[in-house]
Amino acid sequence: MPNADRPARAEPLPSLNALLAFEVAARHSSFTRAAAELGVTQTAISHQVRALEQQLGTALFRRSPQRLTLTQEGQAWAAELSVVFARLRDAHRRLRGPRAGGRDVVSVSIIPSFGARWLVPRLGRFLQEQRDVEVRISASERLVDFSLEPVDLGIRYGGGRYPGLVTAKLADDALVVVAAPALVAQRAHWQPADLAHETLLHDDFPEAWVRWFRARGRALPASARQTQLTDSAMLVEAAVRAQGIGLARWSLVVDELVLGRLVLPFPRVAPLATGLAYYVVTPRENLKRRAVVIFRDWLLREAVSLRERTLVRERTPALP
Repeated sequence: MPNADRPARAEPLPSLNALLAFEVAARHSSFTRAAAELGVTQTAISHQVRALEQQLGTALFRRSPQRLTLTQEGQAWAAELSVVFARLRDAHRRLRGPRAGGRDVVSVSIIPSFGARWLVPRLGRFLQEQRDVEVRISASERLVDFSLEPVDLGIRYGGGRYPGLVTAKLADDALVVVAAPALVAQRAHWQPADLAHETLLHDDFPEAWVRWFRARGRALPASARQTQLTDSAMLVEAAVRAQGIGLARWSLVVDELVLGRLVLPFPRVAPLATGLAYYVVTPRENLKRRAVVIFRDWLLREAVSLRERTLVRERTPALP
């Protein structure tokens, strides 16, 4: 006999991302404009809506080459979801506002490696300058949804296309060969061929060393021993501890080079461009808040450290 006190099992809710994609597409009557608002591709919106229709067992849109219109079921869902997401957005704005103590809060999304190796060492300066601002750092590889998540701005690593967001480049990135001073001191004159006898460290760019040797007009030595650390910050730490020669992102080693914990075995060799860069991104409406603007401007000023490659090379002992 069933237990009368046992609550009925709740029916699983549809994906929140799919519901949001539908709500925005219904509001615009366009997958393309919905994609621009959410910062994703038109194909992604179409797939999300199609998956939602399959889960609900009903068509939400009538599709034609000329227009996109809601079905009767789609109109009913759109009416309900517009209220739900309007309340979510309102709560999102209110909860991100100034605290009772008068301090405004800035929430920042950043990839963990860049946060640990570049942002956090500098953050103290901002906190000293702006005592009326609190900062929340969320370290994640995932791209946040600004319309739903309590995040004010993000620092992203990529190609720079972030539709629907105000975007400013912090700096281009590149790969450089680095090593601990004690390891470099073992040879008086470093040549690329010497790397065949060393442990070569790399992150999630598996072809990085192949590209570096190709740029020197050479092939990666068959005898070279490679070690992969997919977390780029771990790669830097391994190089600092003389566990190998690292091919690391400039952005993550610039401080270690200035402090002398790492050096450039080949200081006259130009960095190897990755084709990627760091960008600070934010919805335009967030720039109405003083604290967000202050933090964004501070990031842009601090980013000069990512562009002072010549200065760091001059501080590194020249090797033939």
